[in-house]
Amino acid sequence: MARKKQDQMLPTPSSATGLPAIPAGGAGLERLGPEDFIIPRLMLVQPTSQLDGVEVGTSYLNLTGEQFAEIEVVFLRVSKGRVHVADANERKPICGSADGIMPLPRFEPPMAPTCAECAYSRWNGKEPLPCNETYNLLGVMLETGLPFWWSVKSTSIAPTRRLLSSIALRARMGRHLFDAQVTMKSQLVTLPGKKYYVPLYAVTWLKDSSRYRDLYAQHVHEEIERTFMAEEETSPETIDPQGFDWSTGQQVR
Repeated sequence: MARKKQDQMLPTPSSATGLPAIPAGGAGLERLGPEDFIIPRLMLVQPTSQLDGVEVGTSYLNLTGEQFAEIEVVFLRVSKGRVHVADANERKPICGSADGIMPLPRFEPPMAPTCAECAYSRWNGKEPLPCNETYNLLGVMLETGLPFWWSVKSTSIAPTRRLLSSIALRARMGRHLFDAQVTMKSQLVTLPGKKYYVPLYAVTWLKDSSRYRDLYAQHVHEEIERTFMAEEETSPETIDPQGFDWSTGQQVR
């Protein structure tokens, strides 16, 4: 009686040496999924950023330490939130929200049960809100395909709102956020007693955005809070969601 095979193994692609063929990229990471990886943050470096060796006015990728004077990207999605820093000289937020409605659970206790009930989210005459509105944009770098978060607040809100408005105006023509190729750089603003940089955006429309449509579907439920939480876990004693330096593995103070 013939012996029954217990396992039916699928053939493994082999190289000329008889060893399993190595894929074009990602070898050794096959058992990991998107949930296992941290999406880095791209940040506009300000004169107050205190990042050693990083040029002010550049866009800094905190996972690799790369700096960009100009970069071409496609944004996949955007969400609104809030962040409250107790003092202008402090970098560590004491409260925040991913949707501008409810405080995030990592801030315990929160300043209020909801953002609407919080006194720091309301205007007091012409004084700026202590709790800053934020836009969190999930993007992809055109050259490398690397995903990233672009989080803006304060003086960067206005130019970012203009960018999003210019794209939204095309929505009735069937356009989407991921149909726009965006070139980003910065501009220095000089006022009495202070200097800072704001982002400059230039938009061109992609002829074929199918690749980014697929990436949008893949990352549609991704939230920046997962990146912040990962940064906290890396440096639990000196948490600073606004300035962890991944290139050195150190918290920016």
